[in-house]
Amino acid sequence: MDRIETNLPISSNSLSEIRDYWVNLRQNRLMPNKKHFSPAAIVRHLPNIALVDVFQNPLRFQYRLLGTRITELAGRNATGKWLNEELYGDRTNDILWMYKKCASTRQPVAVREQIQFADKSWLNVDVAAFPMSDTDNEISTILGAVDLTKTDAKLPSPGSTFILNWQAVKETTMSSSLRDQHSKKAECGEN
Repeated sequence: MDRIETNLPISSNSLSEIRDYWVNLRQNRLMPNKKHFSPAAIVRHLPNIALVDVFQNPLRFQYRLLGTRITELAGRNATGKWLNEELYGDRTNDILWMYKKCASTRQPVAVREQIQFADKSWLNVDVAAFPMSDTDNEISTILGAVDLTKTDAKLPSPGSTFILNWQAVKETTMSSSLRDQHSKKAECGEN
């Protein structure tokens, strides 16, 4: 799979709000302590989240919890399952890439890609992984989130994945309109 670095923002409002919650929870630390994570704080986004336990030596991942929206899209509930070939078959390395990157860098990772869940058509999704720890330095859990990509978002070609700028804030129609108005005023010498 081709992975293409972009400066594109996350298109999903749900993922953006989960990101903002994670950033606030982190404060000035590398990553938030998972004991401070409160599902009640993001209750309306719970259907879109996955909690993934991270095990070291060897590096492995296990679903602790999958939201109902994810299990609905996937057509199965993989809670308690290891993220391995038994679960994902020949897509295992593509699925694990994001989790491995998050675990090794201890930084969030967001991607946009086209996936096909069992017995379903291809879907464009934004997926994000946000690290959490038991201590300040050792990642123990990944707060994952999945949502359908907005219909107006730029899409990667089949077989490619966009690596998104997880920190970028998407421009709204209103902010774009205000920017255009400001540009027109500047051109006319107004201000």
